[in-house]
Amino acid sequence: MSELKQGKRLGRTDWLDLGLRQLTQHGAAGLTVDALCQAAQRTRGSLYHHFKDHSAFIDAMMRHWRKRYTEDIAAHSAAQPPSEQRQALTDLAVTIDSGLETAIRRFAPAHPGASEIVASVDRMRLDFVIELYRSSGLDDALARQIGMIEYAAYIGAMTLWPEMTAAERKALDQQFNGLLEKAGMIRSEMR
Repeated sequence: MSELKQGKRLGRTDWLDLGLRQLTQHGAAGLTVDALCQAAQRTRGSLYHHFKDHSAFIDAMMRHWRKRYTEDIAAHSAAQPPSEQRQALTDLAVTIDSGLETAIRRFAPAHPGASEIVASVDRMRLDFVIELYRSSGLDDALARQIGMIEYAAYIGAMTLWPEMTAAERKALDQQFNGLLEKAGMIRSEMR
């Protein structure tokens, strides 16, 4: 996420990135108009230049999160050769800030629009992982079960161990893949 430059006019994306940082660092309290403007060292008018109201800001921030941390990652992974897609996904997914992911999941239940976006992200991510397994030759039911286990482990690890590094998360993913290989469910070139 980009850092704010003193004296620079803030664009829409700057405000959205600031919102994600504020949510990560301060929770929902960091997303009040006053907290956002104080952190940005800007007036309310600067924020309202880009967003009709606070609700529009929250909605845009959540959509920004979905695009950056789900849609863009899936698009990049899907653009790779089939044998490299799972590894490309892992390489990007392990770099997602677990603090942000946890903060989003704490924030969303009290905000219906945010909650809907988190649910859509979970569906998109899970569907993408399932499709990767399906395209590798697993039948629908098995691809779904393995995808669900893998996604639950991914979200669970970020929630339970937010201090876990990207390298440690990647090592867990490699261990999971090793177990699937031993069980004959995936081939090593699928990684």
